[in-house]
Amino acid sequence: MRPPQWATRSGRRLDLDAFGTCFLDAWSRTESRFLKLECWQSYREREVTTSQAAYERGDVREAERLLRQESEAERSLYEDVEQKGIDYARIRLVQEPLTPYLDYELVAYRIRVRIGENIEVVRCDPAMRFPDEDHFDFLIFDRHTALIHDYGEIGLQSGGWMTHDAAVIAELEKRAIDLRRLAVPFGEFTAAL
Repeated sequence: MRPPQWATRSGRRLDLDAFGTCFLDAWSRTESRFLKLECWQSYREREVTTSQAAYERGDVREAERLLRQESEAERSLYEDVEQKGIDYARIRLVQEPLTPYLDYELVAYRIRVRIGENIEVVRCDPAMRFPDEDHFDFLIFDRHTALIHDYGEIGLQSGGWMTHDAAVIAELEKRAIDLRRLAVPFGEFTAAL
């Protein structure tokens, strides 16, 4: 399922490399808020990471070690968040029972929370089908830029859209804030598992 047209119509289509470049540019201009909404219950990677491969073969210790290494690449981002006082939140929609991918992702999140990432979890009805017209993956950088992911039909990112349209960004921000009100901190979510 692709994001709804109202969200992408005014945006510029980006391939995966351009999406990454736009992320870096938008991040460099972010001063107060970064919101990330994730709703797929399973994502596909172009190549399975070594940490994911270790997890899938049952070697959780090796997966954790590799995830710690992978997360170190993000440390400067979290330090930037702290230094600038940015309201940073990954808002993760979760349905139970957890998919095998989400089980793996929770291992990664535990590590990321320890190095400074703010992850907030919204429990959702298992009958809902994500993504849908109201819930899809996007990033908001202050109110100047939004990146909307394109995961196609199977959860494999092929790029996405970048927009500076104030009305689209305001609507995305409203959705993220509404969901954030329903969220619990990651630690509270995992304590209840």
